[in-house]
Amino acid sequence: MTLIKTCNCPQCPAFRRFCEGCPKPCAYSQCDGRCDQCPVRCGRRDDLDQWLALLDGRSARLTTSLALDMPLRPQPQFRLTGYFPQLLNGLEVPAALQRAPDVAVGIAKVLTPRGQVSRRARPYEFGPYDLRAQWGLSEVSRLVCVGNYLDDYLERLWAAQLQGNVWMKVRALGFEFATSLNFSIYLDDPRMEQLINVKRTWLTVQRMQATTAREAVAAKPPFPKGDLRSVGLRSSLIPIPHLQWATILDLQRQLNYAQEQGFHTQTMNLQLIKRQGWDTVAAGIPIIREKAPDLRLFITGVAGLKRMTELAEAFPSASFTNTTAHYLAQRHIRLQRDGTRLIKEPVEGHPDLILAENVRLYQEFVAGLNGHGQTGPRSDTAEEETWQAALHEVTNSLQSRFGFELDAAYDAFDLLASDEAVLGAFQTWLRTGEIERDFRGSYPACGVPRFASPLWGRDAEPTLRKSPKGIPLPWRWPSAESVPHPTLGELLDEGADPVAAFLYLGHMARQVNEEIEVQVGRAGY
Repeated sequence: MTLIKTCNCPQCPAFRRFCEGCPKPCAYSQCDGRCDQCPVRCGRRDDLDQWLALLDGRSARLTTSLALDMPLRPQPQFRLTGYFPQLLNGLEVPAALQRAPDVAVGIAKVLTPRGQVSRRARPYEFGPYDLRAQWGLSEVSRLVCVGNYLDDYLERLWAAQLQGNVWMKVRALGFEFATSLNFSIYLDDPRMEQLINVKRTWLTVQRMQATTAREAVAAKPPFPKGDLRSVGLRSSLIPIPHLQWATILDLQRQLNYAQEQGFHTQTMNLQLIKRQGWDTVAAGIPIIREKAPDLRLFITGVAGLKRMTELAEAFPSASFTNTTAHYLAQRHIRLQRDGTRLIKEPVEGHPDLILAENVRLYQEFVAGLNGHGQTGPRSDTAEEETWQAALHEVTNSLQSRFGFELDAAYDAFDLLASDEAVLGAFQTWLRTGEIERDFRGSYPACGVPRFASPLWGRDAEPTLRKSPKGIPLPWRWPSAESVPHPTLGELLDEGADPVAAFLYLGHMARQVNEEIEVQVGRAGY
């Protein structure tokens, strides 16, 4: 390979470590050297060391600043829908997407460039601090924040995330997933700019994990004075890193790093990909299939059915999202198809209902590609919908009736859900105000529990249940006897309010679950 002399590649510390060199001139190869007026980072900048020192706060050395060596937590297991829409605004007809398992929203609709919650996500001042309620989205839909937008916006948001906890704001709005910030990698940019943007993509993932993982210390018995609203649980935004590259080495480095860190799903943004850009993507597809055959891709920005077909053939487990379905619906255009040719049909009707038709076309098409099979990510849809409905009911009640912040409400729900019977009894109390004073959860020291759960019915016969690891459990465990089990009545008599009493039973159930894990040898102790 012939290198460009003006780039001075052999003297660059990144050469042959992160970069193969510059085979052709970049758009800035003939610059006049006025670095103080140039927004692009290249190897010839006078202030490059200073900029690199701000990149990750560790070192101004190229070999340290550009290395993919940040420790990350493994990605939890999940699977996204085959196709789901990226919305441009909230729905006026909530029923249009009532059954959508997943819904995407662009980050510019969620956060301002300064990292504050956008009025698009919270359009009126005293409304619920919940994007689902504001946008008319179903409580069973999982929300995905897509970090693709204009470079100027992303640069300002990058600076804001270094100074404040912007990702907790995203989590507090109800998002389960967020892609990393998608800094552009233009093929005619200097290699240094490309390498820096690859690193910043993964630094965003690290930042998400560091600022949205919260774990409060659970209170210990005897029951403390006051309530247990401080009893918390890990509540994290799940990051989906962007996979983008200018050279094969860029791609190989990221695939190796993702596997080492335990990431099974990554995002690939193909919006605005032209011929030259698609050639680079096409060259990387065989590398991905060889180096990471089990990698699942979340592909954004693809509208054409022919391109979707090519990608689904290469990656049968891929998921797709785009704004096309909503953009056309807003203009009263319904999509039809003839094979892989999209037909745009002007129609009369509410845009939200047209959106539902356009989404259905994409979902059915993707589901039929290469035996993709399912239009939703779960086989236990009914159970999941019931669980999501309970989540929505409990968290909303805790906020509106008892003054919980949204993230504290989510933590409290997870604590109650440690025992399904406790969660069910709490829901019954929310709806009717009735409290069964003898209730103590599913793990009494003796006797058989009674259910007060709307999921199974009152006084239902007990059945075999499972621990959080899926281990079948009998109703009576010797380990449960080592954990105190006060009744609701006893807790109320000690001065606890009902919410705190239910949370305490959830806390006790979690302790029992941990004892069970130890007893069956699955806790890793």
